[in-house]
Amino acid sequence: MSKRKMNQEHVIPILSGALAILMAVSYWMPYGKYVYSKKAYHMSAMSYFTGKRIAGGSATIEPQKIFVLGIVAILLFAAAAVLYKCRQKKTAGIMTMIGGAVAAAMPIVFMYNFNTLMSSVKKTSVLYGAYLTLALGILALILGFYILYLCKTVNLLDIMIIPGLAYLIINNYIPMSGIVIAFKELNYSQGVFSSPWCGFKNFEFLFQTKDIWNIIRNTLGYNVVFIILNNFFGIAVGIMLSEAISKVLQRVSQTLILLPQIISWVIVAYMVYGLFSTNTGWINNTLLPFFGYEGPKIAFYGTRKYWPFILTFVAVWKGLGYNSIIYLSSIIGIDHNLYEAALIDGCGKLKQIRYITLPLLKPTIITLVIMALGHIMNSNFGLFYQITQNSGALYPVTQTLDVYIYRSIMETQNLSMGAAAAALQSIVGFVLIVIANTAIRKFDSNNALF
Repeated sequence: MSKRKMNQEHVIPILSGALAILMAVSYWMPYGKYVYSKKAYHMSAMSYFTGKRIAGGSATIEPQKIFVLGIVAILLFAAAAVLYKCRQKKTAGIMTMIGGAVAAAMPIVFMYNFNTLMSSVKKTSVLYGAYLTLALGILALILGFYILYLCKTVNLLDIMIIPGLAYLIINNYIPMSGIVIAFKELNYSQGVFSSPWCGFKNFEFLFQTKDIWNIIRNTLGYNVVFIILNNFFGIAVGIMLSEAISKVLQRVSQTLILLPQIISWVIVAYMVYGLFSTNTGWINNTLLPFFGYEGPKIAFYGTRKYWPFILTFVAVWKGLGYNSIIYLSSIIGIDHNLYEAALIDGCGKLKQIRYITLPLLKPTIITLVIMALGHIMNSNFGLFYQITQNSGALYPVTQTLDVYIYRSIMETQNLSMGAAAAALQSIVGFVLIVIANTAIRKFDSNNALF
């Protein structure tokens, strides 16, 4: 064994052990400071872990379970040092990285909830103990990556993944801990994790209204129609754009079709109101008289039967540019030799589309449909709330789950109910994605997402 490898055999376990010791030390350092009666008080991570009286004894911070992560990180670092000595290097590297992620997550969550925890006092600030723990967590991630690099489990190119992975974890996975709000009776003075559990009580309000099945019908029905029409027209327009002879015409068309996608729903709502307003709308005052209509003006915002068509048209119109460009990019990637061979064999444009374009678009179609199924219990708030001007007369055909939740929360000011509804929507979307992907994998495994 070379001298360098011998040094690694001794240094890496020492570093893992040192991380465990320094992590423990950082928990006794000041994590936060508060000022009460013009006097500053420092509190360590252990103060939050065990609970403490603050504000001159007039308030109490309940023990924060999030700080259990600190003990977990210390145990992982210590175990990694032992495993590395026992020649279990790959396992040691993985445990060091997990410990680093856990150690880095704890101060991040603490910083996020610090003002809530210290709501009884003023002039709070995060101190160097939290930043030291965060730095040690990052160093542990680097050490774990280095161990795995020595084991040839990862290579230097994998470093490129780290920024994106860090963003994914911080922005997408750490906030998922907030799902506990759906099962808690949220108390701002106690914080999210210390609030009392209430089981499934927050989910009950979703089913307390007699219109719940009508709301679910609207949510699912509109989304199914949107999925079908958005993909149909997206494919059709994408094919048309790909067949445009003039490049200038193609680019101008792309820009014009994409323009509605970048317009705010607030502006679109005013545009729709300008069309359908009873007294000043273009349809009532210009279009209908032009065709000889002499009857009373149509109260669109009070008549239900028109709105399934209006909402569907607006949704397809606004999303057409995005969908068509996705399909256009897939069509451009198709080998043109296939079309040339088909042309030599006597196939016209329609047959080329049927036997070449559509079959090769199948992976893109499947991916977009599966992604859309994940949001089938969600609805576009701008479409169903702003476009309809929140007209009560239209609720039977326009009220979806998101609109009902928004109105309920505005009345009750209960954020836990909103979290419960969001959790239910996410769970249903996840189940539908898994079912759809399983069905696709059974019939065509090459096009399944996972």
